[in-house]
Amino acid sequence: MQLDWIKSFVTLAHLKHFTKTSEFLNLSQPTISVHIKKLEEYLGLKLIRRSGTNQSFELTNAGMQVYEQGKKMLEISRTIESIKEKNEEMLLRIGATHTVSDVLLPDFVKKIKLLYPYIHLKLIIHNHEQIVEELRLNKIDIALVEGTRGLDPFQVEVVSRDELRFYAQYRMSIVNSPLILREKGSGTREYADQFLRSERIEPLEIIEASSHYLIKQLALRGLGVGFLSYSMVKEEVLEGKLVPLDPHVVYRPFYAVCAVEYASGTIHSEVLKLLQNLS
Repeated sequence: MQLDWIKSFVTLAHLKHFTKTSEFLNLSQPTISVHIKKLEEYLGLKLIRRSGTNQSFELTNAGMQVYEQGKKMLEISRTIESIKEKNEEMLLRIGATHTVSDVLLPDFVKKIKLLYPYIHLKLIIHNHEQIVEELRLNKIDIALVEGTRGLDPFQVEVVSRDELRFYAQYRMSIVNSPLILREKGSGTREYADQFLRSERIEPLEIIEASSHYLIKQLALRGLGVGFLSYSMVKEEVLEGKLVPLDPHVVYRPFYAVCAVEYASGTIHSEVLKLLQNLS
């Protein structure tokens, strides 16, 4: 019995679709079918029961049992690999969206280097769609994102909650002052637009900026009201250089994403636990 047969079967049982399984594992559909057939022949059991279409099927009772045990086998396999990882230098590839990289990544990287000095890091910063594609192509190990689009069938968990507010050099009004926002298409801009629509606020003027740092600098110069994460401006707020325009606050979750087989018992899962204590 080969581990790739188990991996194909467990992934198929999880996704419940041959095409999605093929795309996720980067294998052809005939290869997936061969793996399932060989596993059935080896066990002498029927694991799936196909319906009228080639894509539709259901697990047999034996298939459900093999699915549960197969997940454990994959976890054990990853645990054994992690023993090797822990005793030699390893590369950990972390992908993050622009917003999450600004808010979480500096402290996260600091903790990783302190607790796991043998880990070499490769940091990839892209927009959400590119990060998900890199994860799907196995070009990154862990993704840190602010939305959930396209994340099935990966393991997804909330690791932090971000606080977004409007900040200004002095107590401006978001109704009568220019608003300094991220560009259309960014996650932060989506939250700002949703808030403005919910409050039925028509901005006097919108200044678009493609980085949070630039938004902060413009707000510090009194050119408008910036919509920013508190973590980006906490020093300026403590020093009185920027003022939060209460009660306008929006909360959003940050997510850590990895392949299902990395979810527990691996060095990846250990590293992910560090995120829980950052905020």
